[in-house]
Amino acid sequence: MDENEKKNKDIKDQKNWLEWVVFGVSLVLVLSIVTYLGYQAYIHKPVTPKLTAEKFHDPSDNAPNRYRIVLHNKGGETAEEVKVEVRLLRNGEVLEESELGFPFAPQESQREGWVNFRSNTEPQDSVLVHVVSYKKP
Repeated sequence: MDENEKKNKDIKDQKNWLEWVVFGVSLVLVLSIVTYLGYQAYIHKPVTPKLTAEKFHDPSDNAPNRYRIVLHNKGGETAEEVKVEVRLLRNGEVLEESELGFPFAPQESQREGWVNFRSNTEPQDSVLVHVVSYKKP
């Protein structure tokens, strides 16, 4: 290899300052992300799903006795096949009973569904909502 070829090779291998800056910033970002994910994996403690259900009277023209059911999962794990039971009560007696299913409820999420009752509701009627069952994935 003669001297001219050696000089040309050295010139090609030299990096300018911009390449080094981009390399440095990229290296810092990648190491920061890997460190953060490792730390989160280390301190993570599995928490069971914490499911709660709320009801809201949500009448429409075609369904005057419709209720919107909102399922909240405030736990640290996903729940599958969640079943919510909805009961329409009048004077302490169950008039109608319905069940609403949610295929899954991810951690820290909320899902919505609607239930219709055939019976006309009156102001003194009450609606009870509670989670019956779920599966862990």
